[in-house]
Amino acid sequence: MNTSYKLDTIIKVDEDLCINCGSCIRACPGGLITKKDFPVPIENAWDLCIDCGHCVAICPTGAMHQRTMSPEECEPIDIQLIPKWERVKQFLVSRRSVRGYINKRVEKDKIMQLLDVARYAPNGANRQVIKWIVINDAAKVHKIAQMTVDWMIMVKEKNPALYQEAKLDLFVGPWDLGQDPISRGAPCVIIACAPKNERTAPPAAMIAIGQLQLAATGLGLGTTFTGSINTAAQTYPPLIELLGMPEGYVPFGTTVIGYPAEKYHRVPLRKAVDVIYSENADSGKTVPRMCCAPGDLYYELRGN
Repeated sequence: MNTSYKLDTIIKVDEDLCINCGSCIRACPGGLITKKDFPVPIENAWDLCIDCGHCVAICPTGAMHQRTMSPEECEPIDIQLIPKWERVKQFLVSRRSVRGYINKRVEKDKIMQLLDVARYAPNGANRQVIKWIVINDAAKVHKIAQMTVDWMIMVKEKNPALYQEAKLDLFVGPWDLGQDPISRGAPCVIIACAPKNERTAPPAAMIAIGQLQLAATGLGLGTTFTGSINTAAQTYPPLIELLGMPEGYVPFGTTVIGYPAEKYHRVPLRKAVDVIYSENADSGKTVPRMCCAPGDLYYELRGN
């Protein structure tokens, strides 16, 4: 048993507070909760639970306790702070990649605020595998950019076809002229890494970085993805050593961050939505079979 667990069962219900609304049963992604007099875990729930905490989060009365968290430990949701659609839309479509930064260090507390928000991003099976590497040192970031260019030059020597296909000369050429098309002069680089063979890592890393980038605007910061640094850090030993990449880990997403030197004034055009859309005109007119308690269904079928 994990000694960090607070209970010897995955859930415990305060029967004085429970109103038997069934929200916890419907919210459990694994269908691990069923109803007797009050909600209880199904057989083998201990081994199947991913500790997402949705049963605790959805309980309207605070009656549900989960083995890793209690309702008192969970931050309440303030619906007054959740923006309406027009604000959400404006915020999302106005986000731009920033490729010019002023010479100002990013405060550590702001970086930690962003990483704290990023840990709430969706990730496969709630595995939470991302480890962050933060280089908040303008000189070291410049060195990272230099090593990325060194890697590109190595690619040119060993695989000229790839060098040409990836158009890496668009980076090497300007660098030779004293420009920085790699880190764009940003004072900080943030890398999301995970164990090399972790199957959930690629989407988890990119979603987390995307969430971090969106949150950065609220702190007056700008960001941009840096695939060149990320790719170099996967295979180039000098850069891997400089970053202090843990053994067995690889980067799955990288962004630079800093204070923007300029601001955008309008939203650029994008292609129209390309979608294959299917809809049932009668959707919503009938009540579908509930699918929120597969655990119950499994044991029902197994018994027949």
